[in-house]
Amino acid sequence: MSKRELVVTQGKREKTLKLKKLRVKRRNVVILAMAMFIANVAFGMAFPYLSVYMRLLGASMFMVGLLSVAFNLTSTVFQYPFGWLSDSTGNRKGFIAFGVASIGFFYIVMAFVGSATSVLILRTLQGVFGSAMTPAHSALISELSTRAGSIFGLFNSIENAGYMVGNFLGSAIVGYLGVRKLFLISGLLLFVSAGIVLLIRERPTGRRSLLGMILVQEGRESWRATVKGSAFKRLMRGHLGLFYVTVFLVMIASGQFYSVSSVYFKETFGEWSVGVIFGIESLAAALTGYFLGKLIDRHGAKRFYLIAIAGYGLAFLLYAVVRNVWLVFGIAFLSGVKWVLTINSTSAYVAQNVRVSERAQGMGLLNAMMSLGWVVGPLIGGYLSGISFQLNFMSTLIPLGLAFLLALRLPG
Repeated sequence: MSKRELVVTQGKREKTLKLKKLRVKRRNVVILAMAMFIANVAFGMAFPYLSVYMRLLGASMFMVGLLSVAFNLTSTVFQYPFGWLSDSTGNRKGFIAFGVASIGFFYIVMAFVGSATSVLILRTLQGVFGSAMTPAHSALISELSTRAGSIFGLFNSIENAGYMVGNFLGSAIVGYLGVRKLFLISGLLLFVSAGIVLLIRERPTGRRSLLGMILVQEGRESWRATVKGSAFKRLMRGHLGLFYVTVFLVMIASGQFYSVSSVYFKETFGEWSVGVIFGIESLAAALTGYFLGKLIDRHGAKRFYLIAIAGYGLAFLLYAVVRNVWLVFGIAFLSGVKWVLTINSTSAYVAQNVRVSERAQGMGLLNAMMSLGWVVGPLIGGYLSGISFQLNFMSTLIPLGLAFLLALRLPG
């Protein structure tokens, strides 16, 4: 064979190999998308009813608050070693499947326990073993495309859509079958999701460098962020440090409300309403997120962050005083808008004010502040709700008001 023919043959082989890799990546995207949609349907079904289940088993409101604290703390601690193991072995799908199946297993066990303490212990164990999913999930998504923003945006849309479907399904299932059957069905769906993940085709790779610790936020099993410590002191100085403090304060208020809101909705409007209200919030976030992001790009992040903080205060105040369930559905839509506005505006603010070389760390610190707020907030919310839900909801105006005043001092 001539030299020219060898070159042509080698070129064809390389082209065929590239096409094969592209087909495998596309197949993996479809498989992971299907698995994560089903997983988030299960999360959306079960999560809103955890605190309702605790109350049915006789838990105090303070103990209900501990449910969120336990999950956030354990998942934060254990995601680092699971991330290290995933990087060391080059195994993504195995850790994702293990984490998803672990969460499902503990949901199934919850369906058969008879005490609130048992549910708290199982939720804590969910944080431990379920944390295997998050770092491998984020890493695998980043490896599926060179366009990181687009691929993460795609999966965020798919996962939020699944969560919304789960919210509405959960409400219907509880109405017909009860809370215990809801956890059983959610667990089985998570086993299905884990099985689908195992269909992903991975190439074995060598040891990867570990970028940092993965943290969860807002109590939902699929939310995550990456943090490194090298730029922490620099990011916490000046106006950026002030900005992160305001995020922490806003998330304290968020944790105060959402850690007990399911119980409040159930006792005020009926068990069926819990999933519907959460579903409307998710729907509002899905419908308005892209539009609000374009407005933020056009008019600046600070302005919309201030609107988001005010939206939190208004939503929580209205939740405290409104007793008509149809009006509450409208409040839920407003609440969903303020959440996606918060995520978009705070992320944009970090992107605009942190240099490129430290942007991942800046984003990670943003989510760390959110997660820490959700450790403190449920403790306060659980205690105050034991006295009065209205007292707890009204008291959120204190950290929100302080956050708003501090945010006014931020440069535009």
